[in-house]
Amino acid sequence: VVTSPSHLLYPPKDNGDAIAIKVDGRLLHGVEATLTALAVDQAREAKSGFPNCTSGKGIKSNFKKQIDPIDQNISSSTRVWLANKLRGELVTEDDPVGRPSMLQRLTRGGVGSSKVKGSPHIHLKPVGRLDMMTEGLMVFTNDGKYARALELPSNKLWRTYRIRVHGRLTVGKLRAMRKGMTVRVNDGIAGEEPSKVTGKVVKYKGMKVNIERKALSKSLSQRRGTKSRGQRGGGGTNTWLQITCTEGKNRQLRRILGSLGLDVTRLIRISYGDYDLNTIPPGLAVEVPVKKLATMKKQGPLFTNEGEIAGKPRSNKYLDGVDTHSTRVEWVTYYS
Repeated sequence: VVTSPSHLLYPPKDNGDAIAIKVDGRLLHGVEATLTALAVDQAREAKSGFPNCTSGKGIKSNFKKQIDPIDQNISSSTRVWLANKLRGELVTEDDPVGRPSMLQRLTRGGVGSSKVKGSPHIHLKPVGRLDMMTEGLMVFTNDGKYARALELPSNKLWRTYRIRVHGRLTVGKLRAMRKGMTVRVNDGIAGEEPSKVTGKVVKYKGMKVNIERKALSKSLSQRRGTKSRGQRGGGGTNTWLQITCTEGKNRQLRRILGSLGLDVTRLIRISYGDYDLNTIPPGLAVEVPVKKLATMKKQGPLFTNEGEIAGKPRSNKYLDGVDTHSTRVEWVTYYS
């Protein structure tokens, strides 16, 4: 293991036939070129403030990373809008029951208008969905391939939500959400005979869960002034949580929290990948620059192999202020 490139880095004596080297899993050709690549990576890290996380896929012998196949589909005509969804509206173009449609409202407001005068209105494609009672960030684009790439579970884009729950939140429940859960859900069709309605089992991966704040419920706070202990029972707490996950399964958070005996009273999505809600007013939409998937920072596994939150290594008072980033080096014999 080395912490920085050095001209003293050469194949060990017991492996004199090594003509190639693996650095953090990347197969690189030649010792001198490897050292050059390490120096370039370290310079980029120092400039950006983030460690270089490029993988071994797509690395040529000239050390130039190939363009991601997904990002090849992004053209100058690709456009992206961020909208703050209102509670009580559907992310659909048409609802047979006549419920409020977010897409219809945005279209009437001019979102998706063509830059060329006289051209037809752009067809907005939502990235994922939010259920009717969920509010917050929705990403729209005119590029179907780009929308599909953002939705793919294999790309592991981080989705972050602020959630207000009512009920008793315990350490065990927090641990279960962080570790991952298997929940039995019921997707039976309304009106179907009970004997035909069978619950299916859905497995959910672990999530980042942080407690923002707790507040006494209204019923309990109103009883604070009473002196009778018998009249104080039945209260509870409302807790604001911030949860980050890499999946977008149907009603995922509501089902997980519901299985733990927690009632979701408010659910707001605040980010999707590197797209953030920020200060977009409720109901409005703004056009933003397109972000390439290959350069997004909020993607990948949420936890390290040791179960720690990715990007937040365990604190060590003896290493505070010390750069502990190391590069794994492995000498190999490469046969072309």
